[in-house]
Amino acid sequence: MEITKNFLDDVFFNDGSLRDIYVLDVDINDWQIFLNWILSTHWAVAFYKDGQVKVYEKTEATHLFDEKKNSAIKMSIDIMGIIFNCYFFSEDELEVDIQPKEVRGVTEAIEVFKFMRELSKILGKEIILTEENTPEYPLVTVKPDGELIINNS
Repeated sequence: MEITKNFLDDVFFNDGSLRDIYVLDVDINDWQIFLNWILSTHWAVAFYKDGQVKVYEKTEATHLFDEKKNSAIKMSIDIMGIIFNCYFFSEDELEVDIQPKEVRGVTEAIEVFKFMRELSKILGKEIILTEENTPEYPLVTVKPDGELIINNS
């Protein structure tokens, strides 16, 4: 698939809202696989607790969700200047958000889709990219076999 300017404008338009990457129907084991993968990469990863940088001795999904009960927890992943933020909202839905303004061109879009493809492959689940808080209206879908589908509105 060729990534064109029109495609970038259709998916990463900058209207002030975020783009969400969702994996639906996950469990705590999927969360742990996700964390293990992220922490094994060369990407810069930072954790925050109540807005302050936090170094965790344990990066176990169960521990992070326990912390989430009383604190705001965030994991930020920097991939080529695109910041992927994960807030651990729900154990059964993995959500990562990005700022569309950080996807300035084809190179950055390719990085977003590489992230989605690899996560889909690792979890064996479909991944969707949506406008903020609209998982029912995917802009892009990635299948576990790596197939990338552009969803027409």
